[in-house]
Order: sequence, then structure tokens, then C-alpha cells
Amino acid sequence: MLHASRLIFATEFFIGLSVSLAKKSPFVPLCQRGNSACDEHFPSLKKRGQGRFWTRVSYSIALTIFLSNAAGFAAQEKLANVTIAYTSISPQYAPVWIAKEAGFFKKNGINAQLVYMRGGVVATQALVSNDVNFINAGGGGVVDAVLGGADIFIVASPINQEPQVLVTKREIKDLAQLKGKKLAVNSLIGPAMLSLKMILAASGLDPERDVSYLAVGPSSSRFGALQLNQVDATTLAPPFTFAARRAGYNFFEDLPGMRDSELPNAALTTSRKFYDAEPFATEMVIKSVIEGIHFYKTENIKTPMIMKKYMKLENTEELQEAYSFYVKLLAEKPYPSAKGIQTILDWSKRLDARKANPAQFIQTKVIEKLDKQGFIDGLYTR
Repeated sequence: MLHASRLIFATEFFIGLSVSLAKKSPFVPLCQRGNSACDEHFPSLKKRGQGRFWTRVSYSIALTIFLSNAAGFAAQEKLANVTIAYTSISPQYAPVWIAKEAGFFKKNGINAQLVYMRGGVVATQALVSNDVNFINAGGGGVVDAVLGGADIFIVASPINQEPQVLVTKREIKDLAQLKGKKLAVNSLIGPAMLSLKMILAASGLDPERDVSYLAVGPSSSRFGALQLNQVDATTLAPPFTFAARRAGYNFFEDLPGMRDSELPNAALTTSRKFYDAEPFATEMVIKSVIEGIHFYKTENIKTPMIMKKYMKLENTEELQEAYSFYVKLLAEKPYPSAKGIQTILDWSKRLDARKANPAQFIQTKVIEKLDKQGFIDGLYTR
């Protein structure tokens, strides 16, 4: 990529020649005046012959260099405008926040506008209608949209595990005691609901018959409902797990039935229209998110500060618990997971889900390209 200093030098070189020709005086090339900048930028011009022939040749060369460098520098400065929607104020979306705050998007030629849209359904609709170029959301909404005819796909999935854990009242010591109880959920549809059903099924409960649900909204509202005894259990993820532990609620984590399961969370998704029309921008967005993952895993002081800005958290202990929890879940190589898509298809009530091929919901070419180039491994071997 061309550097600004080279453009400046070419400009000075070109102006010097122009002045010399205007005065009809021989031009002494900069390289023959011991100019170290010329040695650095244009070594091929050093130590050439003088005279009128050299002047004309130099003028032509300088003009060519000036124009090519000017065009290249202008292209370098032009950034591609990209809008990315994220669907929850959760640390799992931190790689996108970091890519913005740490300057990775801009470094890679992207002028990224991040917008918060509550819930994957709303964000997916915005993507389908081309109101945004990418969404960072759970994979369930993407699968439903594709089954409904939307031409979108997941291009990166930083987390392919379920980050939510089941939290219950103090008196519930065994998950079998949840039978007949009420659970707080974000909504009755979407990835969060699917996650809860998977957890309940892994615990030996029938998520359709053994429990009832109360839709109250995001984690803060669900934890509030648990505190007010409006429900008997809910699912939480850091930072809300910190307060729940201190309050003495029971946690059911690392359930055997969930250990090998995969589910795309915070999946980076785009439309085929944008992918085909803007291949460079698509690659640079994915590259920036990968750099954001690396930053998260290696910058344990700076990352919580960025999380604090987006999550509006002041409690240092909550921030640290959230950071430490997700640093283990984020994948260095965020390949979209066909297995995770199959999980969603298996749980779907849509008849067309049974015949769907997981490959139609994901696009791995950019990740594969960056991986084969050694870009991802190179980040962790610096």
C-alpha cells in the first residue's frame, strides 16, 4: 500500500522538474544531490546521466510516479461505508465493538457504523431489507429467515457454544424440581428461547410440557423477575451471573448434555447481495472482527474498558467476570459451524427444516482464505 510520504516526495520531485523546464535550465536530479529520501522512495532513479535528455526522461518518469501515487493514495484514503447491527448488550458482541474502538475497521478500509437493534428478529429483517450490511446475532433468526426465502448467510461465528447458564431459586437443589415451575425468558421465540429449551432437555425435562414461560425481556429484567419471586428460574450470562452468585442463587452449569452441543452465537451475517457486490469490504469486515477476537484474548486491561463503554458497567468485578468468562468461549478462527446450524434445524418446528442442508446457511470462503494465508495464526505468533 502506498505511503503518504512517497506521494509528498513525488510531488516535490515533479514540481522541481517543472520549474527547471520553465526556466530552460538543466535539472539536477534529487538523487544526485545526496537526497536520502530519493534513495528510500525511488532508488531506481539514482545516479543517472545529466543533460537535456535526462531532464525530459526524468520529467516523464516523475509525472508518471506523481499521478500513480496520487491515485493510489486517494484510493487508500477512501473508506467503505458499512453498517453493522448487534442485537444484545453482551460481551459476546465485544469483537465488533473492539474492531470499531481499536481502529481495526478503519485500518482495513472500513468506515463502520455500529447500531444496536434489540433482538435477532428485528436485525434480521433489517438485513433482508438492506437497511444494514451485516448483523451480529444468534443463528436461529438467520436460519428461520433463510428457510423463509431470505438470501443471507453466516460468514463468521466467534462463539459456537451456549454462554447462558441456568439459575434457580435457592430452594431448588435439583433440576427435576423445576417440573411445573415458571421460567423467565427474553421472548417466546428466538435464540435465547432455543438455548433454554436445549438446557432443559439436557436436564431430562420436556421443555414443552414440564415448565411454563414468562417473557420479560433482557437479562436485567429476567434477573429482576427472579429476585421478585415472579419466576422460579431463568438463564443468565455474565455480568449478571456475578450478582446472582453473591445473592446465593443456585447455578446449574456444565451440564453433561450440553458439553458437545454447538449453537452459533453472535454470528456475523450478511446478504448475498452485499457479499457479491462488495467482496473487499466483506473480507475486511471479517478480518477486522478476527483482529477484535485476538485483541479480546490478549488485551485484558483494554478490553474491559471497551466493554464498559458499551455495556454501561461501572462495577470492576462484574466486568472482570464477564471478560474472563467469554475469553474462553471466543474462537481464534471463527468458522461458521455446520453442526451448530444442524442443532437449530433439529429443534425447528418448520417442516422444511428437516430437509435443509446446513451448508446453505453459511459461507466460509473468506475465513478459509485468511486462514490459509496464515493471517490468523500470525496474530498469535507475534
